[in-house]
Amino acid sequence: MALLQVQTESGIVEGLTGWNQAVSIFRGIPYAAPPVGDLRWKEPQPVEPWEGVRQCFKWGNICYQKRRASEGGGDLIGNEFYCVDWPLSEDCLYLNVWTPAKSADEKLPVGVYFHGGGYTAGYGHLNCYDGEGFAKRGIITVTLNHRLGIFGYMAHPELTAESEHHASGNYGVLDLVAALKWVKRNIAAFGGDPEKITVFGQSGGGMKSTSMVATPLAKGLIRGAIMQSSGGLERTRNGMTTTLDIAEQNGVKMLESMGVHSIEEARKKTSEELLQGVQDYVAANPVDPMMVFSPITDGYVFPECWNDLFLKGEYPDIPTMIGCTADEMEQKNAVIPEEAKIDAMADHLFGEGYRNQFKKAIHYPEDPEYTLRMYKKYVMMTGGTQAADVAWCENQVAQGKTPAYRYFLTLVPPTAENAHHSAEHQYVFQTLTKSSRPYTGRDWDLSNQLADYWANFIKYGNPNGENLPKWTPHTKESPLAMNIDYELHMFESPTNDLVDMMIAYDLKKI
Repeated sequence: MALLQVQTESGIVEGLTGWNQAVSIFRGIPYAAPPVGDLRWKEPQPVEPWEGVRQCFKWGNICYQKRRASEGGGDLIGNEFYCVDWPLSEDCLYLNVWTPAKSADEKLPVGVYFHGGGYTAGYGHLNCYDGEGFAKRGIITVTLNHRLGIFGYMAHPELTAESEHHASGNYGVLDLVAALKWVKRNIAAFGGDPEKITVFGQSGGGMKSTSMVATPLAKGLIRGAIMQSSGGLERTRNGMTTTLDIAEQNGVKMLESMGVHSIEEARKKTSEELLQGVQDYVAANPVDPMMVFSPITDGYVFPECWNDLFLKGEYPDIPTMIGCTADEMEQKNAVIPEEAKIDAMADHLFGEGYRNQFKKAIHYPEDPEYTLRMYKKYVMMTGGTQAADVAWCENQVAQGKTPAYRYFLTLVPPTAENAHHSAEHQYVFQTLTKSSRPYTGRDWDLSNQLADYWANFIKYGNPNGENLPKWTPHTKESPLAMNIDYELHMFESPTNDLVDMMIAYDLKKI
């Protein structure tokens, strides 16, 4: 029988038996003190110890965020992922553990999963993030909630002045580090090996995995990383960190738009008031909230832009696995914008000086059909994500580090129109039954294979295993990816002039 009571550094926690009787689930374990009151916009603090047994039967609160209009049903995202209106609170620093261990001395490998939703939404107990599938494969799985949006990524000159590190704004990243440190200190009691921790995540979670490779604060905490549909080496705007001075300016402007002129005043605002203030600010300004709230080059959490660190080879040499879907966030109803907007898009993605190269890469204006296809599919996300994956793999080789394993998912799930963003979730986590899609036996066969690949990587730093098609790493001689479809095979993933331009830009070759 799996462990049901565990002694952690703060006290005893009690879990539940999973659907699989050999797996125990501990929900809502605090890994840091509630970041409320005077601790709002402060580094995570230690948990206050408790007496007796803490029953960890319920999921922890999720960070205050804008509810999805589709939450509870409606569109694909609402039906597939955001199915329950979970309680919102700034008191959100909780994690969940699935363990198959029968005793504390088993030293099982550990996978820590970071949820998607960028830096403004999401939580660690989405219906598709069930750790039992990995636990059945001998892996302890951890998911967690952390600060998001204005609560996790607002910088401000007063906050910088308060900080002993003269930094502000990376509170959500510091939460991830605090969670990893908690896992490092406590996971042995759950039967885990603190020297075998791998981080993985999809979309915003892929960026968060990348951030843990980049920050010196996580050095020695992880031995591997998986980055799905975001992350890697991406120098176009979507993958860049913000400078501290710009982030501070954004923080001042945002608070002033709410009639708030000091951090003391801001700490007196309710969570609802701050969240509404952000929504009003974004509505009144042509700004993407994903750009307002993102990791910051603050000189402390990130001494410099992490892409520059990667290009200089100043990061740990650990096994990595990276990939994306073929269609990600395709914009079906897009139309070709006028030239001024195309120029603005080039400036946004690459900075000034790349307008002509960008137009050439999207064949504008000579081939409208091609330009529209690039705009619909590649400009918004797919191109940048695919390029970042290839750039990461090529940089691993150039820096003499461990070659990465890359995948490219072309699978079109049942009733889906394309290989969309998040298509792999239920397959990797073996949660097909939690979806409304009419999956069949071949979907379960593929799910077993993908879960095995991911589990093997978490165990060994290598996805290969018995009865699986061989997955070779991306090397200079063989720059191939695993094509994830019903028939798995290695191939040279499709590319185009725009993706090639993005790869060259990411690697500072143009």
